[in-house]
Amino acid sequence: MIRAIFSQSAARRITDVLGSFAAQRSTNLAFLDQMVVSGANFLAGILLARGLGLYEFGRFALAWMLIEFAGSLQFAAIIQPMLNIGPKQEEADSLDYYNAVVVQQGLTCLALGSLAGIAVTAAGWIFSDPQLYELAIPLFLATVAYQLHNFLRRHFFLRDRGFAALCNDALRFATQIAAIAMLAALSDHPTAVSGIWIIAFACAVSTLQGACFFGCPRPKRSVLREVWGRHWQFSKWLLPSALMFWTTSQAFVLMSGFVLGPAVTGAVKVALSMTGLLNILLLALDNFAPAQAARAWHAGGRPQLRRYMLRLGCLTGVLIFATVGILNIDPAYFVRLLFGHQYESTAYLVHWFSAPAAVYGISTVLIIWTAAMEKTRPIFLSYAMATAFTLIAAYPMTRYGGLAGVAFGSLLVESIRVIVLWMPLRHEAICSVERPRVEVPETSGSDVRSIR
Repeated sequence: MIRAIFSQSAARRITDVLGSFAAQRSTNLAFLDQMVVSGANFLAGILLARGLGLYEFGRFALAWMLIEFAGSLQFAAIIQPMLNIGPKQEEADSLDYYNAVVVQQGLTCLALGSLAGIAVTAAGWIFSDPQLYELAIPLFLATVAYQLHNFLRRHFFLRDRGFAALCNDALRFATQIAAIAMLAALSDHPTAVSGIWIIAFACAVSTLQGACFFGCPRPKRSVLREVWGRHWQFSKWLLPSALMFWTTSQAFVLMSGFVLGPAVTGAVKVALSMTGLLNILLLALDNFAPAQAARAWHAGGRPQLRRYMLRLGCLTGVLIFATVGILNIDPAYFVRLLFGHQYESTAYLVHWFSAPAAVYGISTVLIIWTAAMEKTRPIFLSYAMATAFTLIAAYPMTRYGGLAGVAFGSLLVESIRVIVLWMPLRHEAICSVERPRVEVPETSGSDVRSIR
């Protein structure tokens, strides 16, 4: 009798868990989409490296860093506010809100694209390098198209249209990979300019397809002022944070090149590429977790947000440490499999750079928690403290510590950010004062209790 009751209880529990997982369509699509994006990016990078050669691929990588830098400013000014403010809009007001955000996005990407083109043109004039002039126009178009594509895919996930986002990403990367594969056949000596043109074309194709699903925006002037003002209040700390994040994430790697030589930087890049597999998880969180955390805060205040973040933190922690554990069982095998025998000697660096990657995952969860309450000052302070440490310690730690100093410095940077982020959240975690509950109508969107 007891065995039968236990069997029924266990079967019911397993059924509930499987049913809950199957019900989370948006979450599953977010992870699937991020796997597609990360895998396609990795494949495209390999094809470009083989097709362009070392020198031209280096020029492409530098140009792509400029596009990604502009993308980080876009994320701070447009996307992150939208992910946290958008879910709090009433259904009757949401259309006006998103129309206002589209206008803001269009103006922002045009401004950033123009700055990128002007910067490359100025560099070409200063260094008397005609090849830099050739990058100006494709870099402008690639910056604009890349940002519009990124905005649309985030918007689709926010509006619980994960399948539309998946189709949009699949179209972009199918176009991009096919064009890169044809590059060697169409040109005997492909250049970095060709690679940037391919990015611009692929993102433009996916943007046109995504715009068909979005529709024609009809913004209201009064709503524009209100939305832009609220976005500024949200992002005024995040924009300098984006600048400082770029500094802290690149300083030790760049310093290894200046102090220890470019070959060492290549070895570090291999290790970072391996531990970068964690980005599949962490970038997937950005597709659904900020919106769900914002809904939890809006619907139930501190208690409901705290419960959601506990579930999210446990899930993220398990996945991060499982991934790190697998990578560290035999890193030489994975390096040899992906990069070839010539890079096998760098496998030990995977052990060293796994710790900073895991700590970075913790800071990602803490940022989602802080942003859900629209308290972005701690995010700014965490980057400020980490930037101050980086500026002081990057050179001596690299000069006297070598690769060990680079890895340990990266770990300290991420640890500083986690400590600074956790200090104000510690009060939120134990605070017993509840925010008044706001009754919200049931919607067809993602349930804030989707992560169990």
